[in-house]
Amino acid sequence: MNSFKECIKNLGLFYLLILIIVSIPLLVVLVVLGIKTIIDLRYWLLGFGTILLTAAIVILYKRRKKYSEEFKKDKEEILKILEQAISLGHDVDISFMGGLLKISYRSSHIKDLPSPKENTQLLPKSVSDNSSA
Repeated sequence: MNSFKECIKNLGLFYLLILIIVSIPLLVVLVVLGIKTIIDLRYWLLGFGTILLTAAIVILYKRRKKYSEEFKKDKEEILKILEQAISLGHDVDISFMGGLLKISYRSSHIKDLPSPKENTQLLPKSVSDNSSA
């Protein structure tokens, strides 16, 4: 039984060595051909890389322009909201750019609250009450 296991082990080792002996020169040949191809096609690769880089710069420039226009529009809207809030004395919290910037405005005067003695209606009248009036 031991001789059979040793025979299988030796046979496996033999095929592994054959595989290594054949694959190393094959890998060397593939690497040399790859380097030669890169050197032969360097102008094509350089041109293609330049085209890709130029396209990326153009796309980024267009997106930047669109983003700056949206930012200006948002800024005008925020200024209008703040101006209206200041004139009416309201508290305002504005956050934009995903919460990166936050503007908070708190009015300086205390709002007049109704006194607790007054009968303020908290819920709307029901339909039956409206029909009798």
